[in-house]
Amino acid sequence: MNKFWIIILFLVTPFVLLSQNINTNVIKAKLDIQNGNHSIAIDSLDKLIKVNPKAEYYLTKAEAYYRLGELNKAMELCSKADKLKPYVSSDLQLEISLVSLDKKAAIKALDENLKSRYKVRLYDLLNSQEYAAIFSMELDHYILSNNFYSQTEKQIYQVERLIDNHKFDQALFILHEILLVNDHIADAHYLKAKVLFLEKNIQGALNSINMAITIKSTNSDYLILRTRVYNELKNFNGALTDINKIIRLEPYVLKNYIVKTDLLFKNEKLDEAGKLANEILNILPNDPDILYLNGKSNYLNRNYLQALKYVNQSLEIKSKKEYFELRGDIYSTTKTYQYAIQDYSMFLDIEPYNADVYAKKGLARFNLGDQQGACSDWEKAKRYGSYDAIKYIERYCE
Repeated sequence: MNKFWIIILFLVTPFVLLSQNINTNVIKAKLDIQNGNHSIAIDSLDKLIKVNPKAEYYLTKAEAYYRLGELNKAMELCSKADKLKPYVSSDLQLEISLVSLDKKAAIKALDENLKSRYKVRLYDLLNSQEYAAIFSMELDHYILSNNFYSQTEKQIYQVERLIDNHKFDQALFILHEILLVNDHIADAHYLKAKVLFLEKNIQGALNSINMAITIKSTNSDYLILRTRVYNELKNFNGALTDINKIIRLEPYVLKNYIVKTDLLFKNEKLDEAGKLANEILNILPNDPDILYLNGKSNYLNRNYLQALKYVNQSLEIKSKKEYFELRGDIYSTTKTYQYAIQDYSMFLDIEPYNADVYAKKGLARFNLGDQQGACSDWEKAKRYGSYDAIKYIERYCE
Protein backbone atom coordinates (compact mmCIF):
# COMPACT_ATOMS: atom_id res chain seq x y z
CA MET A 1 0.00 0.00 0.00
CA ASN A 2 2.83 2.42 0.85
CA LYS A 3 4.49 1.65 -2.48
CA PHE A 4 1.21 2.47 -4.24
CA TRP A 5 1.03 5.92 -2.65
CA ILE A 6 4.71 6.58 -3.44
CA ILE A 7 3.98 5.86 -7.10
CA ILE A 8 0.92 8.14 -7.04
CA LEU A 9 2.96 10.90 -5.36
CA PHE A 10 5.66 10.53 -8.00
CA LEU A 11 3.11 10.85 -10.79
CA VAL A 12 1.23 13.76 -9.25
CA THR A 13 4.18 15.88 -8.05
CA PRO A 14 5.07 17.37 -11.46
CA PHE A 15 1.49 18.58 -11.88
CA VAL A 16 1.50 20.08 -8.39
CA LEU A 17 4.68 21.96 -9.26
CA LEU A 18 3.17 23.15 -12.53
CA SER A 19 0.22 24.53 -10.62
CA GLN A 20 2.51 27.12 -9.01
CA ASN A 21 1.37 30.10 -11.04
CA ILE A 22 4.30 32.49 -11.02
CA ASN A 23 8.05 32.22 -10.54
CA THR A 24 7.90 35.38 -8.45
CA ASN A 25 11.65 35.74 -7.81
CA VAL A 26 12.67 35.70 -11.47
CA ILE A 27 9.89 38.06 -12.54
CA LYS A 28 10.73 40.47 -9.70
CA ALA A 29 14.38 40.40 -10.80
CA LYS A 30 13.38 41.26 -14.37
CA LEU A 31 11.17 44.10 -13.12
CA ASP A 32 14.00 45.38 -10.94
CA ILE A 33 16.23 45.50 -14.04
CA GLN A 34 13.55 47.42 -15.96
CA ASN A 35 13.22 49.86 -13.05
CA GLY A 36 16.97 50.37 -12.69
CA ASN A 37 17.32 48.38 -9.46
CA HIS A 38 20.14 46.32 -10.90
CA SER A 39 21.95 45.45 -7.68
CA ILE A 40 18.75 44.12 -6.09
CA ALA A 41 18.13 42.01 -9.19
CA ILE A 42 21.68 40.62 -9.10
CA ASP A 43 21.35 39.65 -5.42
CA SER A 44 18.06 37.85 -6.14
CA LEU A 45 19.54 36.02 -9.11
CA ASP A 46 22.62 34.95 -7.12
CA LYS A 47 20.31 33.21 -4.65
CA LEU A 48 18.45 31.46 -7.46
CA ILE A 49 21.67 30.36 -9.16
CA LYS A 50 22.96 28.80 -5.95
CA VAL A 51 19.87 26.62 -5.78
CA ASN A 52 19.46 25.94 -9.49
CA PRO A 53 22.03 27.29 -11.99
CA LYS A 54 19.78 27.71 -15.05
CA ALA A 55 20.82 29.37 -18.31
CA GLU A 56 17.93 31.85 -18.03
CA TYR A 57 19.17 33.02 -14.61
CA TYR A 58 22.70 33.64 -15.88
CA LEU A 59 21.30 35.45 -18.91
CA THR A 60 19.07 37.70 -16.79
CA LYS A 61 22.01 38.45 -14.50
CA ALA A 62 24.11 39.27 -17.59
CA GLU A 63 21.43 41.74 -18.65
CA ALA A 64 21.59 43.42 -15.23
CA TYR A 65 25.36 43.90 -15.54
CA TYR A 66 24.91 45.11 -19.13
CA ARG A 67 22.44 47.76 -17.92
CA LEU A 68 24.97 48.73 -15.24
CA GLY A 69 27.59 49.24 -17.94
CA GLU A 70 29.78 46.38 -16.67
CA LEU A 71 30.14 44.85 -20.11
CA ASN A 72 33.00 42.42 -19.40
CA LYS A 73 31.10 40.92 -16.48
CA ALA A 74 28.01 40.67 -18.66
CA MET A 75 29.97 38.80 -21.34
CA GLU A 76 31.35 36.36 -18.72
CA LEU A 77 27.82 35.54 -17.62
CA CYS A 78 26.73 35.12 -21.25
CA SER A 79 29.41 32.46 -21.62
CA LYS A 80 28.08 30.63 -18.56
CA ALA A 81 24.56 30.72 -20.00
CA ASP A 82 25.83 29.38 -23.34
CA LYS A 83 27.49 26.41 -21.67
CA LEU A 84 24.06 25.34 -20.45
CA LYS A 85 22.17 26.33 -23.62
CA PRO A 86 24.41 26.93 -26.64
CA TYR A 87 23.96 30.37 -28.25
CA VAL A 88 21.13 31.40 -25.88
CA SER A 89 23.00 34.65 -25.14
CA SER A 90 24.05 35.42 -28.73
CA ASP A 91 21.39 38.14 -29.01
CA LEU A 92 22.60 39.90 -25.85
CA GLN A 93 26.24 39.48 -26.89
CA LEU A 94 25.38 41.24 -30.14
CA GLU A 95 23.84 44.15 -28.22
CA ILE A 96 26.92 44.39 -25.98
CA SER A 97 29.28 44.31 -28.97
CA LEU A 98 27.31 47.03 -30.73
CA VAL A 99 27.36 49.26 -27.63
CA SER A 100 31.11 48.66 -27.36
CA LEU A 101 31.50 49.54 -31.07
CA ASP A 102 33.53 46.33 -31.37
CA LYS A 103 32.88 45.40 -35.00
CA LYS A 104 34.83 42.14 -34.88
CA ALA A 105 32.90 40.93 -31.80
CA ALA A 106 29.62 42.10 -33.35
CA ILE A 107 30.26 40.07 -36.51
CA LYS A 108 31.11 37.02 -34.39
CA ALA A 109 27.89 37.44 -32.37
CA LEU A 110 25.89 37.96 -35.56
CA ASP A 111 27.33 34.81 -37.13
CA GLU A 112 26.50 32.77 -34.04
CA ASN A 113 23.01 34.19 -33.60
CA LEU A 114 21.90 34.03 -37.21
CA LYS A 115 22.89 30.38 -37.50
CA SER A 116 21.22 29.41 -34.22
CA ARG A 117 17.68 28.60 -33.10
CA TYR A 118 17.65 32.02 -31.38
CA LYS A 119 17.99 33.84 -34.72
CA VAL A 120 16.79 37.45 -34.53
CA ARG A 121 14.11 38.32 -37.08
CA LEU A 122 15.32 40.58 -39.89
CA TYR A 123 12.60 43.10 -39.01
CA ASP A 124 13.82 43.34 -35.40
CA LEU A 125 17.46 43.51 -36.44
CA LEU A 126 16.94 46.46 -38.79
CA ASN A 127 14.27 48.34 -36.82
CA SER A 128 14.91 47.95 -33.09
CA GLN A 129 16.74 50.66 -31.19
CA GLU A 130 19.06 48.20 -29.44
CA TYR A 131 20.58 47.26 -32.80
CA ALA A 132 20.79 50.81 -34.21
CA ALA A 133 24.61 50.73 -34.31
CA ILE A 134 24.37 48.10 -37.07
CA PHE A 135 23.95 50.97 -39.55
CA SER A 136 26.75 53.21 -38.25
CA MET A 137 29.08 50.19 -38.30
CA GLU A 138 27.81 49.30 -41.82
CA LEU A 139 26.83 45.82 -40.71
CA ASP A 140 23.50 46.05 -42.54
CA HIS A 141 25.38 45.36 -45.80
CA TYR A 142 27.09 42.37 -44.17
CA ILE A 143 23.75 40.97 -43.00
CA LEU A 144 21.93 41.43 -46.31
CA SER A 145 24.77 40.42 -48.64
CA ASN A 146 25.30 37.05 -46.95
CA ASN A 147 22.83 34.18 -46.96
CA PHE A 148 21.64 34.63 -43.39
CA TYR A 149 18.11 35.41 -44.56
CA SER A 150 16.29 33.74 -47.44
CA GLN A 151 14.45 35.64 -50.16
CA THR A 152 11.18 34.72 -48.44
CA GLU A 153 12.41 36.14 -45.11
CA LYS A 154 13.31 39.37 -46.91
CA GLN A 155 9.80 39.49 -48.38
CA ILE A 156 8.38 38.91 -44.89
CA TYR A 157 10.46 41.90 -43.74
CA GLN A 158 8.86 44.01 -46.48
CA VAL A 159 5.41 42.90 -45.36
CA GLU A 160 6.11 43.89 -41.75
CA ARG A 161 7.22 47.34 -42.87
CA LEU A 162 4.04 47.72 -44.93
CA ILE A 163 1.91 46.70 -41.92
CA ASP A 164 3.70 49.34 -39.84
CA ASN A 165 2.66 51.93 -42.42
CA HIS A 166 -0.94 50.62 -42.57
CA LYS A 167 -0.54 49.57 -46.20
CA PHE A 168 -2.61 46.46 -45.69
CA ASP A 169 -3.61 45.80 -49.32
CA GLN A 170 0.02 45.80 -50.43
CA ALA A 171 0.98 43.58 -47.51
CA LEU A 172 -1.75 41.07 -48.38
CA PHE A 173 -0.67 41.08 -52.04
CA ILE A 174 2.92 40.09 -51.15
CA LEU A 175 1.67 37.49 -48.66
CA HIS A 176 -0.57 36.02 -51.36
CA GLU A 177 2.46 35.74 -53.68
CA ILE A 178 4.54 34.06 -50.96
CA LEU A 179 1.84 31.52 -50.13
CA LEU A 180 1.15 30.84 -53.80
CA VAL A 181 4.72 29.57 -54.12
CA ASN A 182 4.84 27.79 -50.75
CA ASP A 183 1.78 27.41 -48.54
CA HIS A 184 3.94 26.10 -45.68
CA ILE A 185 5.44 29.46 -44.58
CA ALA A 186 4.17 29.91 -41.03
CA ASP A 187 5.20 33.59 -40.77
CA ALA A 188 3.21 34.41 -43.91
CA HIS A 189 0.04 32.88 -42.45
CA TYR A 190 0.72 34.70 -39.15
CA LEU A 191 1.15 38.10 -40.81
CA LYS A 192 -1.93 37.52 -42.95
CA ALA A 193 -3.86 36.81 -39.74
CA LYS A 194 -2.42 39.98 -38.20
CA VAL A 195 -3.57 42.12 -41.15
CA LEU A 196 -7.03 40.53 -41.19
CA PHE A 197 -7.35 41.07 -37.44
CA LEU A 198 -6.44 44.75 -37.85
CA GLU A 199 -9.04 45.00 -40.61
CA LYS A 200 -11.65 43.47 -38.23
CA ASN A 201 -11.99 40.29 -40.33
CA ILE A 202 -11.88 38.17 -37.19
CA GLN A 203 -12.98 34.85 -38.70
CA GLY A 204 -10.47 35.23 -41.53
CA ALA A 205 -7.78 36.02 -38.95
CA LEU A 206 -8.68 32.84 -37.05
CA ASN A 207 -8.41 30.70 -40.18
CA SER A 208 -4.97 32.13 -41.00
CA ILE A 209 -3.54 31.95 -37.49
CA ASN A 210 -4.74 28.35 -37.20
CA MET A 211 -2.72 27.57 -40.33
CA ALA A 212 0.38 29.22 -38.83
CA ILE A 213 0.05 27.26 -35.58
CA THR A 214 -0.52 24.01 -37.45
CA ILE A 215 2.84 24.55 -39.15
CA LYS A 216 4.69 25.83 -36.05
CA SER A 217 2.87 25.10 -32.79
CA THR A 218 5.42 26.50 -30.33
CA ASN A 219 5.69 30.10 -31.51
CA SER A 220 4.48 32.37 -28.72
CA ASP A 221 3.75 35.29 -31.10
CA TYR A 222 1.31 33.10 -33.03
CA LEU A 223 -0.38 31.92 -29.85
CA ILE A 224 -0.62 35.48 -28.50
CA LEU A 225 -2.41 36.59 -31.66
CA ARG A 226 -4.79 33.64 -31.50
CA THR A 227 -5.54 34.50 -27.87
CA ARG A 228 -6.58 37.97 -29.03
CA VAL A 229 -8.67 36.50 -31.86
CA TYR A 230 -10.40 34.07 -29.48
CA ASN A 231 -11.07 36.96 -27.10
CA GLU A 232 -12.81 38.90 -29.87
CA LEU A 233 -14.88 35.82 -30.73
CA LYS A 234 -15.67 35.33 -27.02
CA ASN A 235 -14.09 31.87 -27.14
CA PHE A 236 -12.62 32.41 -23.70
CA ASN A 237 -11.90 28.74 -23.10
CA GLY A 238 -9.79 28.56 -26.27
CA ALA A 239 -8.00 31.77 -25.27
CA LEU A 240 -7.26 30.35 -21.79
CA THR A 241 -5.84 27.16 -23.31
CA ASP A 242 -3.54 29.25 -25.51
CA ILE A 243 -2.36 31.56 -22.71
CA ASN A 244 -1.42 28.48 -20.66
CA LYS A 245 0.70 27.29 -23.61
CA ILE A 246 2.30 30.73 -23.85
CA ILE A 247 3.18 30.66 -20.14
CA ARG A 248 4.89 27.29 -20.60
CA LEU A 249 6.94 28.84 -23.42
CA GLU A 250 7.56 32.16 -21.64
CA PRO A 251 7.29 31.52 -17.89
CA TYR A 252 8.97 34.78 -16.86
CA VAL A 253 6.77 37.28 -18.74
CA LEU A 254 4.41 38.88 -16.24
CA LYS A 255 2.03 40.22 -18.89
CA ASN A 256 1.07 36.63 -19.75
CA TYR A 257 -0.19 36.07 -16.20
CA ILE A 258 -2.20 39.31 -16.33
CA VAL A 259 -3.91 38.09 -19.51
CA LYS A 260 -4.50 34.71 -17.87
CA THR A 261 -6.15 36.36 -14.85
CA ASP A 262 -8.58 38.21 -17.08
CA LEU A 263 -9.38 35.01 -19.00
CA LEU A 264 -9.97 33.09 -15.76
CA PHE A 265 -12.59 35.69 -14.86
CA LYS A 266 -14.18 35.37 -18.29
CA ASN A 267 -14.28 31.58 -17.85
CA GLU A 268 -15.91 32.12 -14.42
CA LYS A 269 -13.01 30.48 -12.58
CA LEU A 270 -13.30 33.09 -9.88
CA ASP A 271 -11.23 31.49 -7.08
CA GLU A 272 -8.29 30.77 -9.36
CA ALA A 273 -8.52 34.24 -10.90
CA GLY A 274 -8.61 35.91 -7.49
CA LYS A 275 -5.56 34.00 -6.24
CA LEU A 276 -3.57 34.82 -9.36
CA ALA A 277 -4.61 38.49 -9.20
CA ASN A 278 -3.35 38.66 -5.61
CA GLU A 279 -0.03 37.07 -6.56
CA ILE A 280 0.45 39.65 -9.29
CA LEU A 281 -0.54 42.50 -6.96
CA ASN A 282 2.27 41.45 -4.60
CA ILE A 283 4.72 41.88 -7.48
CA LEU A 284 3.21 45.07 -8.95
CA PRO A 285 1.33 46.82 -6.13
CA ASN A 286 0.69 50.03 -8.12
CA ASP A 287 -0.14 48.66 -11.54
CA PRO A 288 -3.58 49.97 -12.59
CA ASP A 289 -4.50 46.85 -14.59
CA ILE A 290 -3.70 44.61 -11.63
CA LEU A 291 -5.65 46.85 -9.27
CA TYR A 292 -8.56 46.65 -11.73
CA LEU A 293 -8.40 42.85 -11.83
CA ASN A 294 -8.40 42.72 -8.03
CA GLY A 295 -11.37 45.07 -8.05
CA LYS A 296 -13.11 42.75 -10.49
CA SER A 297 -12.32 39.75 -8.29
CA ASN A 298 -13.81 41.46 -5.24
CA TYR A 299 -16.85 42.63 -7.20
CA LEU A 300 -17.62 39.13 -8.45
CA ASN A 301 -17.22 37.85 -4.89
CA ARG A 302 -19.60 40.57 -3.65
CA ASN A 303 -16.94 42.45 -1.68
CA TYR A 304 -18.20 45.75 -3.05
CA LEU A 305 -16.34 48.20 -0.79
CA GLN A 306 -13.03 46.48 -1.46
CA ALA A 307 -13.83 46.35 -5.17
CA LEU A 308 -14.55 50.08 -5.18
CA LYS A 309 -11.29 50.78 -3.36
CA TYR A 310 -9.24 48.92 -5.99
CA VAL A 311 -10.97 50.41 -9.02
CA ASN A 312 -10.66 53.92 -7.56
CA GLN A 313 -6.92 53.33 -7.16
CA SER A 314 -6.78 52.21 -10.80
CA LEU A 315 -8.53 55.36 -11.98
CA GLU A 316 -6.17 57.57 -9.97
CA ILE A 317 -3.33 56.18 -12.10
CA LYS A 318 -5.00 55.76 -15.51
CA SER A 319 -8.37 56.30 -17.18
CA LYS A 320 -9.56 53.24 -19.10
CA LYS A 321 -13.04 52.38 -20.30
CA GLU A 322 -12.95 49.00 -18.49
CA TYR A 323 -12.28 50.75 -15.19
CA PHE A 324 -15.26 53.05 -15.67
CA GLU A 325 -17.50 50.12 -16.57
CA LEU A 326 -16.47 48.14 -13.50
CA ARG A 327 -17.04 51.11 -11.20
CA GLY A 328 -20.39 51.70 -12.90
CA ASP A 329 -21.30 48.06 -12.24
CA ILE A 330 -20.31 48.41 -8.57
CA TYR A 331 -22.39 51.57 -8.17
CA SER A 332 -25.33 50.02 -10.02
CA THR A 333 -25.23 46.84 -7.90
CA THR A 334 -25.12 48.93 -4.71
CA LYS A 335 -28.01 51.07 -6.03
CA THR A 336 -25.92 54.23 -6.33
CA TYR A 337 -27.42 54.78 -9.75
CA GLN A 338 -26.47 58.41 -10.35
CA TYR A 339 -22.76 57.59 -10.02
CA ALA A 340 -23.26 54.48 -12.17
CA ILE A 341 -24.76 56.63 -14.96
CA GLN A 342 -21.76 58.98 -14.79
CA ASP A 343 -19.28 56.12 -15.12
CA TYR A 344 -21.17 54.43 -17.96
CA SER A 345 -21.23 57.82 -19.71
CA MET A 346 -17.44 58.10 -19.26
CA PHE A 347 -17.09 54.65 -20.84
CA LEU A 348 -19.28 55.69 -23.78
CA ASP A 349 -17.22 58.84 -24.31
CA ILE A 350 -14.32 56.49 -25.07
CA GLU A 351 -16.29 53.79 -26.93
CA PRO A 352 -19.58 55.29 -28.14
CA TYR A 353 -21.06 52.20 -29.83
CA ASN A 354 -21.03 49.67 -27.00
CA ALA A 355 -24.44 47.99 -26.81
CA ASP A 356 -23.97 46.35 -23.40
CA VAL A 357 -22.94 49.56 -21.65
CA TYR A 358 -25.85 51.49 -23.19
CA ALA A 359 -28.18 48.75 -21.88
CA LYS A 360 -26.68 49.01 -18.38
CA LYS A 361 -26.81 52.80 -18.43
CA GLY A 362 -30.46 52.64 -19.46
CA LEU A 363 -31.25 50.30 -16.58
CA ALA A 364 -29.56 52.64 -14.10
CA ARG A 365 -31.59 55.57 -15.45
CA PHE A 366 -34.79 53.50 -15.23
CA ASN A 367 -34.03 52.66 -11.59
CA LEU A 368 -33.70 56.39 -10.92
CA GLY A 369 -37.18 56.94 -12.39
CA ASP A 370 -35.98 58.39 -15.71
CA GLN A 371 -38.04 56.20 -18.04
CA GLN A 372 -37.63 58.46 -21.07
CA GLY A 373 -33.85 58.57 -20.71
CA ALA A 374 -33.73 54.82 -20.12
CA CYS A 375 -35.74 54.07 -23.27
CA SER A 376 -33.48 56.40 -25.27
CA ASP A 377 -30.40 54.46 -24.09
CA TRP A 378 -32.06 51.13 -24.75
CA GLU A 379 -32.92 52.18 -28.31
CA LYS A 380 -29.22 52.89 -28.90
CA ALA A 381 -28.28 49.59 -27.26
CA LYS A 382 -30.76 47.77 -29.49
CA ARG A 383 -29.32 49.50 -32.56
CA TYR A 384 -25.83 48.26 -31.63
CA GLY A 385 -26.98 44.68 -31.00
CA SER A 386 -28.07 44.27 -27.35
CA TYR A 387 -30.64 41.51 -26.75
CA ASP A 388 -31.19 42.74 -23.17
CA ALA A 389 -32.22 46.13 -24.53
CA ILE A 390 -34.90 44.53 -26.71
CA LYS A 391 -36.40 42.87 -23.63
CA TYR A 392 -36.30 46.13 -21.64
CA ILE A 393 -37.99 48.07 -24.47
CA GLU A 394 -40.76 45.50 -24.80
CA ARG A 395 -41.34 45.51 -21.05
CA TYR A 396 -40.96 49.18 -20.14
CA CYS A 397 -41.14 51.39 -23.24
CA GLU A 398 -44.15 50.30 -25.28
